[in-house]
Amino acid sequence: MSWSPELYGFYGKKETVIDKLALIPTPISEHRVVVQITQGHATGDVRLFEQQKDGTFTVTQWATRQPSDIVAGIDKTIMDNKGRDCVGAAIKDLLAKKLGKGKTLEPLAAPGSSKEAFEPSIQAASGDFIKTVIIFGC
Repeated sequence: MSWSPELYGFYGKKETVIDKLALIPTPISEHRVVVQITQGHATGDVRLFEQQKDGTFTVTQWATRQPSDIVAGIDKTIMDNKGRDCVGAAIKDLLAKKLGKGKTLEPLAAPGSSKEAFEPSIQAASGDFIKTVIIFGC
């Protein structure tokens, strides 16, 4: 999967963005590491999903005022990796370096849909117009 990371981005009202999540063709369960960056009115929410051997996901969360910088950093990390190694490990290192230690959320059972996995961050965002970017790593 390191050779084929994927990125999906959506803008709009919360309801519109949530509806668009159903259009993501890639099941989260097919990846070991996934990142979601959601930008609301004044803050950003970053969530790192790491698949465990039992199919559940640990979820680490950070708050940031510069979510676009995080997206750009992840993009650079993916391009620098060139598919050699699991890019998810490099993304995790970048997040720790830029954002510090995150908050561990409740584990996520293997979700049946992208909507189940990614809707909570969208619902928590502030403002009428939001953006969410989902990056499927390795």
